[in-house]
Amino acid sequence: MFNFDLNPEKMKVDRPFLITTGILIVLGLIILYSASPYMAEALYSQPYRFISGQLKNIFIGIIAAAFIYFFIDYRKLKNFAFFFSVLFIILLVITKIYGDRNPNMDASRWLPLGVFNMQTSEFAKLALILYLASFYDRHDDHLDDFKIGFMPPLIIMIMTIGLVIIEPDFSSGALITLTAILVMFLGGAKLRHLSIFIGLFIIGSSGVILKSPYKLERLTTLFNPSKDLSGAGYQLHQSLISLGNGGIFGQGLGNGVQKELFLPDCHTDFIFSVVGEELGFVFSTIILGGYLYLFWRGIKIAMKAPDSFGKLLGLGLTFSLFLYVLINVGVVCGLLPVTGVPLPFMSYGGSAMLSNLMIVGLLLNISRYSQEEKNYRRDYIING
Repeated sequence: MFNFDLNPEKMKVDRPFLITTGILIVLGLIILYSASPYMAEALYSQPYRFISGQLKNIFIGIIAAAFIYFFIDYRKLKNFAFFFSVLFIILLVITKIYGDRNPNMDASRWLPLGVFNMQTSEFAKLALILYLASFYDRHDDHLDDFKIGFMPPLIIMIMTIGLVIIEPDFSSGALITLTAILVMFLGGAKLRHLSIFIGLFIIGSSGVILKSPYKLERLTTLFNPSKDLSGAGYQLHQSLISLGNGGIFGQGLGNGVQKELFLPDCHTDFIFSVVGEELGFVFSTIILGGYLYLFWRGIKIAMKAPDSFGKLLGLGLTFSLFLYVLINVGVVCGLLPVTGVPLPFMSYGGSAMLSNLMIVGLLLNISRYSQEEKNYRRDYIING
């Protein structure tokens, strides 16, 4: 799994992908610096607590990404994929039983690890993508067989997603499900098999929503944001006010009003509302263009991978990252029900930043070995 060959000829990084990621992280720090002081002062009497914490998160994430890029051979990860998936299923169980509980949501999503609280679902998502890519790479000849070619990943998926949902974290569970279905489809899973799982998930999701008045209110509020301004509709209403205040060119960086404790979660799930208010429609569109370019580069990296495992892994990681962008922005703009989905590289959060930078490291690692394969073929042709 480890590879300490640091030959510069084999380590040509995908610079456009890396630079775009860096720009989004820097912009995220600037926006967080503007958005978070009021909330940090109110909660901790430390106005710059979130920005200092995010700098630490980024530092840890960069170390993890660099380690993956320089010292991991992604091709060998498939030998450990099943182990990782089982490990994080166990950690999800431990998190549910012993994790830090948020009394406001009655949820156990974080596993305390001393200096770091891990949101286990973020890493279970990566482990599941890795496992699915490995499984479909290994079982390409058995995809017609339901028992051999579909049941094993189905069991791992149901266990992982089910444990995330009962934390409860329905939004993360739904996003992991969408990503998993996509990887399975691209891996060659038969539609007749996938339809079984999709049907089960729709039925199960409907039951979860109908049994949860809060989730049902969030869904109905989507169609009428002014219905419950003191309850389920408050966040969305304030978010739409933020975007409306911004207009075309924004109020100017630092001049937003909604972050002054009017808009909840303005430093996390609704940070894009601050972008819209302070920087306006034009700059918000440019940022979304940056995410779209990152998505395109990720797809390009995946398609150039020298093996099917790399292609599936790269596509799964890229789509996972971009789905979070789509959902977050859709929620902020009132196109989707309010969820707790962070905006990659911008929202405050340690686990999310670490997992996203690990995705970056893995994609760059795939690109690295694609370049190595290209160099090998070139040398073979030249030297015979």
